[in-house]
Amino acid sequence: MIPPRIAYLEISPRQTGKTERLIQRAKPYLVAGRKVCFVTLKGLVEDTRRRLPGAVILEDGEDVPCGEDAIWFYDEFDWLNSTRIRAGAFYATTPKFQRTAGVHTAENDLLVRLIEANDRHFCRYTWPIHMPDILEEARASHSPEEFRLLYLGEFLQ
Repeated sequence: MIPPRIAYLEISPRQTGKTERLIQRAKPYLVAGRKVCFVTLKGLVEDTRRRLPGAVILEDGEDVPCGEDAIWFYDEFDWLNSTRIRAGAFYATTPKFQRTAGVHTAENDLLVRLIEANDRHFCRYTWPIHMPDILEEARASHSPEEFRLLYLGEFLQ
């Protein structure tokens, strides 16, 4: 089955502005009068509501029908249980775990399926500032694999 074409896919490390980029991409749709549905983690719902007035902000797993004409945004999609692949939707995440080539495929992994739905392209950002102290602390408090996932955004081995 050919997956639907999505609008935007980003797989980047923590603290690189993924949520902000999704919010900025959603605003023009709201200004144009389009219905925006933004799915995010529980702890980010209230701040996202404040920053995107007029959008339907959904906590992961919340079942609120937005309709097929809505523009969908999935923030931290790899950590959500309710992510769905939708034509024209926007997706951003820090990878939850490292995938193994040949083991994790479009048939059994959402992140790989989204990459295929986006013609095998995705955006990747790094930090806009020099942050050696934060990275040194992160390296000391995380395993090498966790550091590669969370702070380098590596998801394929």
